[in-house]
Amino acid sequence: MRASAWGVLFLVIASGPSVLAGHSSAHEFPTFPRVHLLTIEPVASDPLARLLGVEVLDPAGGSRVPDAEVTATGRHARFGSALRTGPVRLVPGLEPGTYRGRMLFPRGGSWELTISVRGKYVGEAHFTVEVPPAPGEAEGEAGGAERPELVLDRFTLRHLGMEWGHLVGFGMWLAASALGLAVREGPRWPVLLLTWTAFAVEGVTGLYKMEYSTPFPGGLQLFGLDHIPPIFFAREYVYTLVVKHLLLVGAIGVTLTLSIHVWRSNPGERSTLFRALLGANLALALAIGAAAAILGFYHAIVLHFS
Repeated sequence: MRASAWGVLFLVIASGPSVLAGHSSAHEFPTFPRVHLLTIEPVASDPLARLLGVEVLDPAGGSRVPDAEVTATGRHARFGSALRTGPVRLVPGLEPGTYRGRMLFPRGGSWELTISVRGKYVGEAHFTVEVPPAPGEAEGEAGGAERPELVLDRFTLRHLGMEWGHLVGFGMWLAASALGLAVREGPRWPVLLLTWTAFAVEGVTGLYKMEYSTPFPGGLQLFGLDHIPPIFFAREYVYTLVVKHLLLVGAIGVTLTLSIHVWRSNPGERSTLFRALLGANLALALAIGAAAAILGFYHAIVLHFS
């Protein structure tokens, strides 16, 4: 009971900024359309392709909804975000309110299918579909009881590299700032080189995580944050992500100022400004770490309600 009370208190505190900003009704249940998966037919020319047919109804389920933008995405139930399909736009079918499209799955297995609808009504529906493995893939699964649960293919390796690389980049940034503050004598360019390298790693891995590790079916794009799905705490997730990016931009500005200062100063000259800028960089890094912790909290909530 005590743990539940603390969880509710944290939820209220974390939601405070959106309430103060005029989003007191942000968590009302949106009006979702009803989506039915009508058909999922195999394609003779490709064993991993499927023809999808869906029906979009109004929230009451009384009439079909034509002229909607319907998109299908898939995520492998075993590999998660490491193995997804690209978004497939479904075109209107023969009957108004029905939509069809061809979807290619990278491999067989159980897939979590998400149908996103935009138009008069906005919402998403989730289905689980089974795709039999291709002939060559079935042979590779022989003796599967001895295979490890985690298959280290190129998709998994890329995803793990990006996830851990993001943490490594953040660690490099913290280490560079702490090292520069701890060592009063010696060259300053190693601190700057390590910091800029950390920013480069953070930028590449961060863009990947936005697209493939966010709790939204279609991911997020850097300049496409206006399409926020109507899910509980989705707005708070995106707002916190924007704050995190703004803090990173501020840190890049501080590091640029720091680089110019080191370039213009003498090699052995002691500088109070150098230490002050490093301290500001360290403070920004800690603030971004706090924002990342809040993002993880919102990530779990959005996944729960999506």
